[in-house]
Amino acid sequence: MHRILRLGVRKVAVSGMHPLGCLPPTTSRYSYNQCNDTLNDFVDRHNNELNQAVTKLNQQVKHHSTFLVFDFYDSFISVMNHPSKIKEKFRPCCDGISTEYLCGSVENNVKKYKICEHPESTFFWDGVHPSQAAWYAVYQNLQATSAFQQIRH
Repeated sequence: MHRILRLGVRKVAVSGMHPLGCLPPTTSRYSYNQCNDTLNDFVDRHNNELNQAVTKLNQQVKHHSTFLVFDFYDSFISVMNHPSKIKEKFRPCCDGISTEYLCGSVENNVKKYKICEHPESTFFWDGVHPSQAAWYAVYQNLQATSAFQQIRH
């Protein structure tokens, strides 16, 4: 980050980790009904340490808003907990037809995956990637944060 600052960049946004315990491969163990709290606790600790490191770095460079952290964890959780058009929070829209296949798997020119009927109502496109609807909702949530406001100015 110091190197980026020396290049003359005035504002740098760093993304915190999103709730890995809510990814479909993890939630499948709970019938796609809940996140893994142990894994999310690890992510929470990581994000707290990231925030502390960024705060310390900003104090060293004497600019309190040079480096900003986007809180993807809270934004993801907020969207997942909000009653909205995103109805399926943990099950992926695109998934393998069995556990041996993933979204996009093809064998002998035969698709080995299925796609949900309403992708606009799912949070995850596949096992790790949020859907377009989810990213839009997360973006709207992030717009209200102080980090987002500071990066815009």
